[in-house]
This record gives sequence, C-alpha cells and structure tokens, in this order.
Amino acid sequence: MIVMLLRRILYGLVLASVLLFQITNNNYLAHFLLALSVSLPVLSLLLSLPVMFGCRLQLSAHPTLISRGADAQWSVSIENPIFLPIPRLTVRLVQRNLFTGEKQQRKLVLSGVGRRAPISYSAITEHCGLLELRADKIRVTDYLGLFSMGKPKPEPALLLSMPHPADPGPIRLRHLSGICPVPDAPVRHGLGAEYDLRDYRPGDPMRRVHWKLSSKLDRLVVREQMEPSVPSPLFTFDRFGSPEQLDETLDRLFGVCRTMLAVQQPHTVLWLDKENQPATRSISDERALQNCLADILSTPAPLTGSPIQDNQNLIGQFGRSMFHLHIAAGEGAHP
Repeated sequence: MIVMLLRRILYGLVLASVLLFQITNNNYLAHFLLALSVSLPVLSLLLSLPVMFGCRLQLSAHPTLISRGADAQWSVSIENPIFLPIPRLTVRLVQRNLFTGEKQQRKLVLSGVGRRAPISYSAITEHCGLLELRADKIRVTDYLGLFSMGKPKPEPALLLSMPHPADPGPIRLRHLSGICPVPDAPVRHGLGAEYDLRDYRPGDPMRRVHWKLSSKLDRLVVREQMEPSVPSPLFTFDRFGSPEQLDETLDRLFGVCRTMLAVQQPHTVLWLDKENQPATRSISDERALQNCLADILSTPAPLTGSPIQDNQNLIGQFGRSMFHLHIAAGEGAHP
C-alpha cells in the first residue's frame, strides 16, 4: 500500500505539472501531454484487467509427509491464462503448526510474472504437527501501480511432520502386568497343554474323546485344546506439554506401535483431546497408524492438562480383554 501511495503521489505531481504547462503554454505539445497524462492510467487499467481477474495463486507442499526435521518445500505458483505478464502481486504467507501453535509469516512480492516455475522455500519442520501454509492479503495492481484489487484465498497446503519411531526395546505381552482375560470355565491341564471340555459334535476326532468322563456322564465329551490368549494392548499418553516433550512422547508412541505392527499385533491408542474428551483409534496396519497420528497432530495441544492416568475409570471401560501401557516423555512405556 505504501508503494501504491507513493506512485499515486508521483502521478499527481506529474498531472499537476502537465496542467501547469497547459495553462502557461497553449500549444500542440501541451494538449498532447495533458491528453496522455489523463488517458494513460485508464489505458493501463483496461490492459491490466484481464490479467488481474484471470491470475490465480496456488499453494502446495513437496513432499506432503516427512519425518520431523527432514527437508520439505513449500511451493507458490501463479496460474495466468493471459499471455501478458502480471504487473505486481503481493501476498502474505503464513505457516502454522496446528499441533504446537507455532506460526511464521513472510511477505512475497512478484512483479512482471508471466508463465514461470513455482517459487519454493523451505518449510520449518522442527517439531511434530500438521503444518499448514495459508495465503492472505493477496492484491494485484495494474501496470502503472495506481489501482489494485484483492484476490480470493487459495486452498491451504498441508504437510504432516511425523515423529521419529523410538526403539522401545523388547516388549513381551505375556509378562506385562495389566488386565487379562479370565475364562468363564475352569481351565484344565493335560497332554502338555491347556484344554477345555465340551460335548461331542459330529466330525470330532475320536482320539479327543475323554472316555473316562464320558462313561460317567453317559454322553460323549471331547477335549478341546485352548489357544494361548494374548491380551490386546491399550496405549495411552498425555496430549499436552511443551513441543519438545510432545515430540519425545510421540516418538516413543510411534516406536511402540511400529513394534506391535511388526509382530502383527493389533492395538488401541487412547488419549484426551483438547476438550478433555476421550479419543481412541484402533490400529491394525501402517495406514491406520498414519491416520491416528494425523488425528493427534491436527488440533492444538495445550501446555497443561489432566493426566489420563488419573482417570482409571475411563481406562477400565475398555474391558478385561486389554492390558494398559502408559507412554510418557523420559519414561518410556510402562504398565
């Protein structure tokens, strides 16, 4: 706006000088200069309008998914269907981390732009989070810089900065304390394995018949071997703290989830959202894990909050078929 104001002041001085020259000199040159001074802004505006209306700004990220701290680029491109160059375009670019709330902004000035390669600059990926690039205060001027018009905001560009998977060490589900399933009927031991008893069904191998018990009950009873039961993991974490604490917590959570997927163990992640309401995601593959992290990183995380460990009733609602591991920065995963 300052540049445009200076140009308007300069044009006013030129026009005043031409008018003064017209008053003191009644000749062909004075008439020509006055006509030129008056018509030039109109001609400039008429010539610029197709470009001013036709140009569009586009934002993108390359790549759209990275590990925290990796190199990534924001790309700003201008779509100009007219063969004439864009006189001058100004835009404010704002990068915001939707998870940590960090924000950076810069002003971009483009002049004499026709069809050209996109403009790229580095994204700040220091912390985990869903990074968003928005453009606002977009204005394009005519060729003389005397008139301007605003442009609609383009769709924001998104970039997901993922945690680094920390090595959780060996995890043995059978030896972790927690809530484990209790069978409805007593478990019997024999033949080197745990088994249960049930009535004979057609097709059952005769070698599984418990002959001694069948003779007492006067009906055929068979042994059915029980498969070893591994409780389903429930991982919790506190979604608040400084960006550094959240990075460390999510690194550990990512590492534990990756370890579970490596042994094909489905699991559940539980946390409290920004409104202190429980949020859960069931994870059975890499895509589900990525979607879970995207949900975690896409809304603001407060500096303080209520620890989920204080809400044992909430954790207990997930039933007796799960054991609980809490993951925290500096502490790793523990029951």
